[in-house]
Amino acid sequence: MPVRRTAVITGAASGLGAALTRLLAAEGWSLALVDLPESAAMLERVAPASSGGASTALVAPFDVRDAAGWQALHDRARAAWPALDLLVNAAGVGATGEVGQLPDAQWRRVIDTNLVGTALGCETFLPWLREHPSGARVVNVASISGLLGIPSMAAYSASKAGVIALSESIAAESPAGRPGVTIVCPGFFRSGLLDTWHFTADREAHEARRRMDATPLDSAALAHRIRRAIDRDERYVVEGFQARCLWRLKRLAPRLSTALLRRVYRRLG
Repeated sequence: MPVRRTAVITGAASGLGAALTRLLAAEGWSLALVDLPESAAMLERVAPASSGGASTALVAPFDVRDAAGWQALHDRARAAWPALDLLVNAAGVGATGEVGQLPDAQWRRVIDTNLVGTALGCETFLPWLREHPSGARVVNVASISGLLGIPSMAAYSASKAGVIALSESIAAESPAGRPGVTIVCPGFFRSGLLDTWHFTADREAHEARRRMDATPLDSAALAHRIRRAIDRDERYVVEGFQARCLWRLKRLAPRLSTALLRRVYRRLG
């Protein structure tokens, strides 16, 4: 009988985290699922169940900013599983507002959740991942905003740029590429992210929802793309046509890409 693969997924109650949970559960993975305590009921609904109806996942409702919560999950997982194959840091929040207008509390919420929360997960589980006999993987969900720096999204962009730098450092520190590292940098895709987003201005909320509704990419499709990237040992997953074009433009002509973003942003005003 083959050994079941194992994964820890944060942000698992909704959006991309839930889509990855369903995908891996269908493949027979053993899962540990993390989301906020107030999302515990949703987390239980997403968790795969046995034929008798009981959850087969390790359900861990805690805030990813809580180091003690990470350590408690680590101890539970090590007691239950012989090895860890995959860590997915998909939990995230966002805020929109120009620098000079965004409250201090929002800066801290976004940076602490997106960057520090991801770092705590890596700090906690990397030693175990490095013990894997045939190679494990870390998947950190960043954003195209972390590669570009989007106007009015400085806090979110800074947090995701930090996730990218963290991930690249882990890759450079990992002997023989173990664990492997995949950095996910999507453009807009349909998810529940806007439900927890702080908007400073109504026009920002309107534009974000317009783009979210218009995109053909959804959480399930992105989850399948990430799954392929895991098997192919891909470093970057930049998904979405506009996201890929802007990323290429920045590398070729950084000043032009900034001018383009500035022009689009000013037109919204």
